[in-house]
Amino acid sequence: MRTSGANRDYRADCRGTGGKDGDLQDYLVAEGIIWAAFWLYWLVVAFLTRSEVERRQPVFSRFFFLTLVVIILGTLISGQFGDRFLLGQFTDGNPVAVAAGIAITLLGLGFAVWARVHLGKNWSGSVTIKVAHTLVRTGPYRYVRNPIYTGILAGFAGTVLVIGRGWAIYGFLILLAGFLIKIREEEKVLLAKFGEEYLRYKREVKALIPFVV
Repeated sequence: MRTSGANRDYRADCRGTGGKDGDLQDYLVAEGIIWAAFWLYWLVVAFLTRSEVERRQPVFSRFFFLTLVVIILGTLISGQFGDRFLLGQFTDGNPVAVAAGIAITLLGLGFAVWARVHLGKNWSGSVTIKVAHTLVRTGPYRYVRNPIYTGILAGFAGTVLVIGRGWAIYGFLILLAGFLIKIREEEKVLLAKFGEEYLRYKREVKALIPFVV
């Protein structure tokens, strides 16, 4: 039986689309592996570097930040409202954009790990002052005051490129808002602890983007 040219073209388009979707699925799996490795490292190091706490973030503030994280995860998992309010697909699985996204994720999370190493036992998942807490200004802390947040935001921005859908942008903006709120809380605690030393550091080094903001 003969097949019309239109039908052949249609099947070819479907095969091409399926190939693109398959490639994108592989990239998304790669992103998932990168993030899983990052958080596994984070949890292990957090357990190994526990230290005595001098001052801890109020329970309400911790609950608020955790709520933001839950909202982000819900947004990423459902992806329901983003296509309604933003353009559904903005990269269309473009291989250059996807490759750039993976590279940005790797660089961003690598930057966060570098910061975590320099922070050592001063690190905490909540706004906390440890016993013998020091103001770290080495490594990435020479360039931004919050390099862990900078790295995670960059990593998430890379993931947004890979996902290529409008609803992923909502997740990024929610994460950014959460970090800005947490930075404000942390600065109050650090100012109370280090006084003029922290004010001088704040004048000399930007919060998230070197020389910008």
